[in-house]
Amino acid sequence: MYGAFEGDLVRPLGFVTLHASYAEGELDELLAVLPAKESYKDDKRKWTVGRKLNYAQRLVRELRSPDLIDLQATLEEAKALFEQRNELVHGRLFAGGRLVSNRDGTSERRVSQEEVVRLAEQLFNWKERLWLCRCRHVIPLLSPIDEKIAFNSLIEPAYSGSLKSNGKPHP
Repeated sequence: MYGAFEGDLVRPLGFVTLHASYAEGELDELLAVLPAKESYKDDKRKWTVGRKLNYAQRLVRELRSPDLIDLQATLEEAKALFEQRNELVHGRLFAGGRLVSNRDGTSERRVSQEEVVRLAEQLFNWKERLWLCRCRHVIPLLSPIDEKIAFNSLIEPAYSGSLKSNGKPHP
């Protein structure tokens, strides 16, 4: 359980922020390879995650490829994960798991160590699935046919057991 002491929320919260950062970095990598009218420069890298996700979804839809259905679902799933991350990171977390939101009209609630650890793991798994979608579907789709064959022969043996959103191996 990430080496946390019983009831400790600080260490698991650190893993949430760490894995969310890596996940956002992978989203940046995806946006850098997706075809767009303007290249993906520093100004866009400063966008919020929500804005990046919406932009990525639009670019993926514009490709109109049935091979990108998993990618579309993966991008949609991220919205809920990052919303949970924002609630934890931008809220005030007190001893015993009392979480008080900084948003008006939002009631406080309790979070458990297990819930925070689960979110950290979900963010990590999401990042890995996004990487697989980018490497297995987006890059080959945008590459000439000779590069597709060479690229797929490199990644297939190493990643033949990819994870689905439920954490179980993909056939």
